[in-house]
Amino acid sequence: MSEAVMGAAGPRVLLNLVRLLPSEKGAGGAGRLALALLAHLPRRVQLRVAIPPHWRSLILAFPTVSFEVVDDDSNASLRRLLSWCECYVDPLNGLRPTLIDPKIAVIGFVLDLQHLRMPWLYTEEQMAGRLAEYGYAIDRSDWLVAISEYERKNLADFYGVDRVSVVHLAGFMAEDSGLDDQAVRAKRASVGDEAPYLIYPAVPWPHKNHEILIQAIGILNRRGLRVPLALTNTSGHAAEKERLGRIAVALGVDDLVDLHGFLDEGTLLNLLISSRGMVFPSLYEGFGIPLVDAMALGVPVLTNPATAVPEICGSAVTYMSNASNALALANDIAAFWTGGALRKELMERGLERARDFSSEKMVANLAEAIDAAVAAKAIRTLPPASRFTQPRYNELAVFVSYASLTETDRAHFREAGDINAWHVRAFGPDADVTIGLDVTLIDDPELSLFFGAAANLILFDGSDPESLDSAVADFATRYDHAEFQLVTAYRDGLSAYSASTVRGVISALRLFAKADCAGPDPQLQDCMLEKEPSEQEGVIAYHRHRGAGLVVHDALLRRTSARGLKNGTVAFLSEYCTRYRRLRVPIVRPQTAPPWEA
Repeated sequence: MSEAVMGAAGPRVLLNLVRLLPSEKGAGGAGRLALALLAHLPRRVQLRVAIPPHWRSLILAFPTVSFEVVDDDSNASLRRLLSWCECYVDPLNGLRPTLIDPKIAVIGFVLDLQHLRMPWLYTEEQMAGRLAEYGYAIDRSDWLVAISEYERKNLADFYGVDRVSVVHLAGFMAEDSGLDDQAVRAKRASVGDEAPYLIYPAVPWPHKNHEILIQAIGILNRRGLRVPLALTNTSGHAAEKERLGRIAVALGVDDLVDLHGFLDEGTLLNLLISSRGMVFPSLYEGFGIPLVDAMALGVPVLTNPATAVPEICGSAVTYMSNASNALALANDIAAFWTGGALRKELMERGLERARDFSSEKMVANLAEAIDAAVAAKAIRTLPPASRFTQPRYNELAVFVSYASLTETDRAHFREAGDINAWHVRAFGPDADVTIGLDVTLIDDPELSLFFGAAANLILFDGSDPESLDSAVADFATRYDHAEFQLVTAYRDGLSAYSASTVRGVISALRLFAKADCAGPDPQLQDCMLEKEPSEQEGVIAYHRHRGAGLVVHDALLRRTSARGLKNGTVAFLSEYCTRYRRLRVPIVRPQTAPPWEA
């Protein structure tokens, strides 16, 4: 154990940082949280800290903290430290070791429950692992820390627990910069109102929504408004970085989209504070450290009002009308990019709002949670068991591609007036519909207005089958939140579909549990479940489908049958052709309606 001067009186606390990744391998927000705890927690408790060998540098950086270097956070490695402490704190989104002496008060951090709010982003294996890890951490923790009221509510909704303290994080990079409000204003004044780019600092996970952001930049470019965009933290995901680059090239904005890798803090700080503003279309944030950094550095923010974001940002930012529709997002970015007066106002609001968040306040709230955990331990040996509630999927997700529209089609749209009402008639009121829109159609202002009201919209190039494949795969990854999926192409006013037809096929597919997909067959009088294809039949079907692209159209697909594979990919098409059992449903439809394709 390192020699150290013990800090304030108070409970004896062991802090576990053994699982903290090296900084060069993505310690990220967890690393910043750990450093803030080391800086402030010793003033409030008697602290000892377990660290891995690759973080020995902390011993010199924090000479008043008592460290012990261990190889892992097993009971064998931590036994002596655990026997010393009254309260054990594991801040790394989980809990180790897997069996902790019941007499020790335990605080577990649950940084987010994204896997329960957005389960479609996780494979079965990932979900099983998270459920096991989080379930143990929640059940064993005498007290829990949530990083926002939003996440506290998630703990109540999914686990039925109320022994939770909300401990807001901070803008750690802004704090470390040492810039006060006066220095920030001076720096922003030197940058000027016409800074040449927007910035989005985010690892390209699916929920970060980079694709729609790049598409919005492409739309603006077609309208004659060039908005350069700096994307950071992309180098750790080579395949995603390459894919985002291809999207930018396809839309003709590769000269506007700058894909940065992981940047050192000084470079990132300068890139952020020198930008015209931050654009933040993320679909999920348990807190949003970059948002607080931006506000504290006087950088105006345009963000998606999702999950914890309104709680953190309040009225200090401007909000997107719909971050899941590239047309709507393009309009929001245009207003933000050209709205100098708004951005100046947001700078002042942001500086004021950022004062609500600091490492010192964070640690003060954590110290209160430690006291609560110790008090809870005094009256009960172990916390009550949680009551887990499974996440729920919606019923139906639909992707409709629109391309090569005729004047008759346009007349249908004008008559319909509302794109969402149009889809309700075809698929029912509970269907979540995503539009795939040929990029050439956005040049028509009337169509842009019509499709801009859709809940979800993804652009594709109608002349390139691979572009449609990618759009459907994107839909299947981020916007398919349902038990059943349907992909179709617009034709004849969507006359092949009606809410009652779709409802009938869904009901039949629910009844026939062994069926993987379904479609109507007006030639039948009773439902018929086909056999699983033979190897030869599967190969023939695959080559027939493959010639027209990778997308499986006009079949109602069961989510669980896909086993994590995504429509629009080679892997899914192969699985569909060689293994899926199809249910044919005797639905009577209008004589003018073409049958669903097999």
